[in-house]
Amino acid sequence: MGELRLSQPACGIAGKPRLTSMDIDILREHVFVHGITSSQEAATLLAINTACAEKCPEWHHYFIDSLSSFVLHHCYPQGSLDQHNAAWLIGMISTGGTVNSPIELELLFHVIDVSPFVPDSLTIFALQQIRIGIRDNAGAWAAMRHSRRPVLDGDDVHMACRIMSAIARSRGGIPTARENQILESMGVLRGAIGEVVAA
Repeated sequence: MGELRLSQPACGIAGKPRLTSMDIDILREHVFVHGITSSQEAATLLAINTACAEKCPEWHHYFIDSLSSFVLHHCYPQGSLDQHNAAWLIGMISTGGTVNSPIELELLFHVIDVSPFVPDSLTIFALQQIRIGIRDNAGAWAAMRHSRRPVLDGDDVHMACRIMSAIARSRGGIPTARENQILESMGVLRGAIGEVVAA
């Protein structure tokens, strides 16, 4: 995104210290009139999110709704995910394999929650974010979970169950070999998820 050129309204908003509901109205009415319909527009919205440190409460819904709608309804295959658009999403929200922004991590999990099909590349990536947060105390998940201890807590189980729910919805509950591999590497996590599902 280093060479991204923003339009005048978007550039002006990106230069502000705080995003307001009026800024969202400007984006809706003058920048993204038809919503986010291209990867360039998606990159613009991500750049604005990164540039502005303080955001109004309305930003959270606007950001997640706009980008998840783009990924699921404007990218092929429309209405779902494939390996290609999953890879695009991973590349846009992560650095070195880690998502560092809480709102971008929430975008990832929202897309996983609502897509009828979720490729294993995205579920594995999401599981890795949980593992990085627990074991390395790094990334967005480390900042979002209540515990700072390198052991599983209820937040971790809840997020992992969201991923397992997507696997069940997408593929009848049968993890791929790659998903099994990362679950095996998180042995205690797999056991905890099994207990929650069994209950």
